Amino acid sequence: MTTIAAFESAFADYVGAKYAIALCNGTATLHTALVALGVKPGDRVAVPPLTMASTSIAVLHAGAVPVFVDVGPKTWLMRAGVDNSPWTIPVSLYGLRYQGTYFDWTIDDAAQTLRPHSAFAFTSYSFQGSKILPLGEGGMLVTDDETLAVRAREFSSLGYRMDAKVPGIRKDVLKHPDHARHHSLGWNYRMASALAYDGLKALKPAGGDHRPMVDVYKEIRQDCAALYCAAVQDCDWLTPQHVPDGWQHDYWTYAVATDTPERALWLLDAMGRHGGERPYPAWRLTYQEPAFAAPFGMNDGTCPVAESLQPRLIQFQTNSLQSAKQNAQALKHCIEEVS
Repeated sequence: MTTIAAFESAFADYVGAKYAIALCNGTATLHTALVALGVKPGDRVAVPPLTMASTSIAVLHAGAVPVFVDVGPKTWLMRAGVDNSPWTIPVSLYGLRYQGTYFDWTIDDAAQTLRPHSAFAFTSYSFQGSKILPLGEGGMLVTDDETLAVRAREFSSLGYRMDAKVPGIRKDVLKHPDHARHHSLGWNYRMASALAYDGLKALKPAGGDHRPMVDVYKEIRQDCAALYCAAVQDCDWLTPQHVPDGWQHDYWTYAVATDTPERALWLLDAMGRHGGERPYPAWRLTYQEPAFAAPFGMNDGTCPVAESLQPRLIQFQTNSLQSAKQNAQALKHCIEEVS
């Protein structure tokens, strides 16, 4: 078994899926999933505006049209059932695992979580350097449907005829002079072996610990989030992302909403004055980015809740407990300064 095949198998087991396809990044996984599902040029795909633009970029790669659906005021996740498009890509924003009910043929964009695979047709993961499983780059696409797995593997491997569970072509077939390599058109989205090697190590127990290393990473993020949560619990002008009963949060980042955009700008600078790291603001809404606004002619007012939230959101890093302790202390001082 190759390193990539071993990583795919181990990851499929970890998230509870039958099939896993290792790809070069998380945008490639989304594009591949859309094509495998049969999304055609001109089709409408519902996406949230409040997330990394890669979700919408993948829709454009497939020739489809992103339809921006507003988010909920408390969870900040895309609302279910608002657009009547048969295709949707909900995003587990900041690590909050989406639990809503969607249409049958959808893609779960789990780039900011390591949530288990659920009832979605595909779940898409990212291993970019800031993610919970940080390999520097790479992504994984998982499904329980063998036909979809074959389509995804073939499209992401230059259109080669391939098996659902085997990342490659049998050498005895490949070396035959009559072998037709490209029975369909596809992209070269395959993962590098070095990334798979590191990913496989992260899924194995670390040292004397019986848990996979990736579980240690997840625990660190939970511990960091607990520090920030304690810092803001009595603050009346900071509101953390709401976690509904029964939902789980992987805390890719710890995000809060300030009461006003002006307060958010103040907090970004105040953190440094009090000895903390400057936190991140939220991404601009995708349809407000120049590259999207110009060709699609989208105007403010498309998603009013997201537009209200975006300038008020602040993200605190959760990948280092030492940094989180320092930042949480700085955040307390910022809150005291206002009080």
